[in-house]
Amino acid sequence: MAKVVEIVDGKEVDNNIGKNKTETVTTKPQKDVEKKKTEEKKQKHPILRKVAFPLVAILTLVGIVAFYYFGIYKLKPTHPSNVIKFNSRYIISQSDSSKRKLPLLSQPKEPKTEESPLNGLLFTKKEMDVLKKRRPVAVMINNHSEARPQSGLNSADIVYETNAEAGITRYLGIFWSSAPEKVGPVRSLRQYYLEWASEYDPLLIRDGCAESTDPRANACGNVGAYGIKDISTIGAWRWNDGRRYAPHNEYNSIKNAWEYAKRQNWDSFPDIKGYEFKNDAKNEERGKKTMVKTVFHMRLNNSGKYDAIWTYDPDTNSYLRKIGGVIDADQETNSQVYAKNVIIQKVNTRPSTDGTARIVIDTISQGDAVYLLDGKVINGKWKKGSRTERTQFFDSSGAPMKFNRGRIWIAAISQSDGKFDIIEQ
Repeated sequence: MAKVVEIVDGKEVDNNIGKNKTETVTTKPQKDVEKKKTEEKKQKHPILRKVAFPLVAILTLVGIVAFYYFGIYKLKPTHPSNVIKFNSRYIISQSDSSKRKLPLLSQPKEPKTEESPLNGLLFTKKEMDVLKKRRPVAVMINNHSEARPQSGLNSADIVYETNAEAGITRYLGIFWSSAPEKVGPVRSLRQYYLEWASEYDPLLIRDGCAESTDPRANACGNVGAYGIKDISTIGAWRWNDGRRYAPHNEYNSIKNAWEYAKRQNWDSFPDIKGYEFKNDAKNEERGKKTMVKTVFHMRLNNSGKYDAIWTYDPDTNSYLRKIGGVIDADQETNSQVYAKNVIIQKVNTRPSTDGTARIVIDTISQGDAVYLLDGKVINGKWKKGSRTERTQFFDSSGAPMKFNRGRIWIAAISQSDGKFDIIEQ
């Protein structure tokens, strides 16, 4: 007979067909059964659970120590360079350039904004501050054929050239922007050079002077009368090179003159009226070829030993000089004498009244001028109002002449005895 069991509220109820007796069986829920089994398992291994985590931690630490000792320290791996051999065909890498010390960047250069009143050269403010503590130096320089080559001509800011006596020329160099250690040979002074030098209130280096009863030729008497800051032969020496002899071997130094001037309180810069200056002409605006010859005395020509030829160099926009048919050289710089501007100043000359061979040149006057610059020949005028006033130069329209920045060479040629020729243009 089939047995029917019914579960009611967690109790089994046996319903037997044909029987009045009911049998009841009590049964626990499923969740309680699983919880009981879990508790029974925990009670079986209580010690193992307590030591499991510490044991795992100890084994891990032991493993790390063993790897470092046996795998790294004890084994000591071979460097790759000892395993793979490179031959010379391989390029060895350089060290990282970013780790190198980079050179310090130089400070930007100070601009040259200050203009020389003498010849227009530009200087920085610091350079000009130094120059303004110095007085220009005028040096009488010998141009006898036995005195060549001279020293210092390519360091002069301005050079005057004219006849001294008997068709022999001399130079008056004006030095300010540079200070050569050696200038010369030094020679004696003439009155007209003294009048040109007075424009700069300079220190004066000379050896002797022309003495005359004619006040227009008496350079010796006028040096004192004008209050010239006279260095004369202080600091001079004679240089015996085996081929130059007195009076063609006396030299001096611009630096020596400045040192002496400090002791005399002559080191302030005088008031000098500047010319008008410009930059060099552009290449396409320059002349191509110019050659000019200056003759200072046609009758007493001395076989042309004192005739000068100026040849234009378009590359440097300057004029290269020859004297007596050969290159005129500066012995100190071992370079050909040159100028950025050449002025042909036509002057009146006459004999002095003292019965000697002295001549008088009218410097305080006016007359014609010819300018060589930028490869061109330009006509103009000159004028000098007094001994201390600077000679002014004008173009053909009467406007002040604008010169290129750099050395100015003034050749004073007698209108009666001298000559100026354009050989090629």
